[in-house]
Amino acid sequence: MHEVSITGLNRVSQPKPNKGGNTILAFFDCQANGLALAGCAFVRTARQGLTVWPPKLEGTDAARRSVGITDEHLRKLMVRQAQEVYRALGGTDGEWIKTWDEEKSDQADEGNGLRRFLSNGAE
Repeated sequence: MHEVSITGLNRVSQPKPNKGGNTILAFFDCQANGLALAGCAFVRTARQGLTVWPPKLEGTDAARRSVGITDEHLRKLMVRQAQEVYRALGGTDGEWIKTWDEEKSDQADEGNGLRRFLSNGAE
């Protein structure tokens, strides 16, 4: 099971898309599965989704000292945690994307609707 805790988040005051169409909405620090990551980016993608980028390392040996997120479940958890803190601090650029709790609620409602449909048809 993954654990992610956002320890700090700074919103970008006037977010603008980069050449690839991605927009950094905030920079954040977190602890994830025992690792402390400083300078992660909370990003609206060119396709209007949300993702997180690990801290960017610069310099001549950056490729040898890179950080990556290989587990998609961990990445999704980091996105959800960053989105929650971002919204709590007044961020609105990711409002159209549902939070984890909203998605779970919708899934439960869909399941209840299917059960109601099936039970009504059986009576």
